[in-house]
Amino acid sequence: MSTIAEVAKEAGVSVATVSRVINGNAPISEETLERVTAAISKLNYQPNVWGRRLRKKESKMILIFVPNIRNPYYASIVSGIEDTAKNSQYGTMLCITNGDKSREKEFVELLRTGQADGAIVMTVEKNDTEILKLAGQLPIVQCCEYHRKKEMTYVSIDNFQAARQVVRYLLDLGHEAIGFIGSTNKFISSEERQQGYEAALKEGGRDVNSSFLAYADEDYNFQSGVRAAKKLLGQEERPTAIFCISDVLALAAVRVAGEMGIVVGKELSIVGFDDVEYATMFHPMLTTVSQPRYAMGKMSAELLIRKMETGENFPGVYLEHQIILRDSTAGRSRF
Repeated sequence: MSTIAEVAKEAGVSVATVSRVINGNAPISEETLERVTAAISKLNYQPNVWGRRLRKKESKMILIFVPNIRNPYYASIVSGIEDTAKNSQYGTMLCITNGDKSREKEFVELLRTGQADGAIVMTVEKNDTEILKLAGQLPIVQCCEYHRKKEMTYVSIDNFQAARQVVRYLLDLGHEAIGFIGSTNKFISSEERQQGYEAALKEGGRDVNSSFLAYADEDYNFQSGVRAAKKLLGQEERPTAIFCISDVLALAAVRVAGEMGIVVGKELSIVGFDDVEYATMFHPMLTTVSQPRYAMGKMSAELLIRKMETGENFPGVYLEHQIILRDSTAGRSRF
């Protein structure tokens, strides 16, 4: 399917000019009109409903799809979206899906009926075919989680490389028995973080030990993290370090270790992921992978607003992550 940007290139004009031709809301020279019309015909371009309206009856509302509000990870992302939207005179509506696809469809109807102009979606499953259809019809930007399709606009980090780097750090500290607490959900981040963990072990000449793998519930909730940590630490041969795919799960592992009399940062190293506020609120403070969550929200909103106002599509974007070293990790020689 041709895009408005391709039409603009074919006609030798700007995207904004093509939009004005489609919507008839500004004076256009006859020559320009003919060039754009010819390009549309040649490329068989079909403007989206939202593009044709081009904000004539806009709601000035952006939907924010989040899986849940229990995980503190989402708070900074939402703040970045809301601040950016406000600066561009858009309102926002938080759409909490709780994994309910029927509820998600109800929110999508707000887009289809013009009650909202666009959506930033953090609920996309890695093989979700429905999002492909929606993105071809409506202005949508994926944030954090995304479909692998290259044509889809998303803002995230390189989860594979982040996990690989932090597990290599644990290997460099001298840890050989490194456990993993993940999740069996359908998000690409969970899959890629486990892949990064496994890749680092293999690069370090270690096999992946299935007894060192444990899984929390789909939403990374604390209690399921406690259960996963008990599985790893209750074994006769237990890991000396644990990589967790979220800070909530890492804090659950810290709690379990404390209850078992295992001193984190001395007898056991624990690494989290996300760098939520809680990571520094308890002792020991967590070593973790920091995501630029506010910046991810901000860029998601900026790309969505540009998409809504011009009809342009944008490729996926990875923002930089950081490894934050704190008290919960130590060299194996100190044990």
